[in-house]
Amino acid sequence: MSVSDIAIANRALDLAGLDPIVSLGDDGTSAALIARNLELTRDATLRAYPWNCAMRRAALAADTAAPAWGPARRFALPEGPPTAEQPYALRVWSIEGERDFGVKYRVEGRFILTDESAPLNISYIGRVDWGVLDALCADAIAARLAIVVAANRTRSPSIVAELREYYRDLLAEARRADAQEGSPEEQGPEFPGVPGWLESRA
Repeated sequence: MSVSDIAIANRALDLAGLDPIVSLGDDGTSAALIARNLELTRDATLRAYPWNCAMRRAALAADTAAPAWGPARRFALPEGPPTAEQPYALRVWSIEGERDFGVKYRVEGRFILTDESAPLNISYIGRVDWGVLDALCADAIAARLAIVVAANRTRSPSIVAELREYYRDLLAEARRADAQEGSPEEQGPEFPGVPGWLESRA
């Protein structure tokens, strides 16, 4: 069974202890609250962790305009729709050669700046279609959304704290699961931003 936006919305409501909705256009506070926050929460959750289901690869051509100074070239990040082979890039994960050959780059806006020649081979986290999300990723989006919903609707600090802990547990479980789906050298660099984000909201 594929994941849908309404399934994630109702999972978030279940976690927050609230009644389900039929569609995001329903009358009522819950549907409106989720409709306002669902896409932002999805993007933030995908960007926060290298979910295997959202990882994509691209060979980028150099942009016709070079940076005003510094690196020799810039490469535009993928901008495709969620159903495309190369969907919109939410976060650059790695560039071919950065680990073995010390390739240097910097992301500025929607461009990668580097001295490397084209094509620039990258792996990245994409804004993928709801239907390709795996169960852990979908549940993490729902948990993060439930934090927003619970903070707004229940006003219960204890429920919000429990949901944050549940979100942490899902990320830890995802790391264990993802480690079994590829050799260590294929897992990419560590992601130092995740623990800090979680601890700052504990």
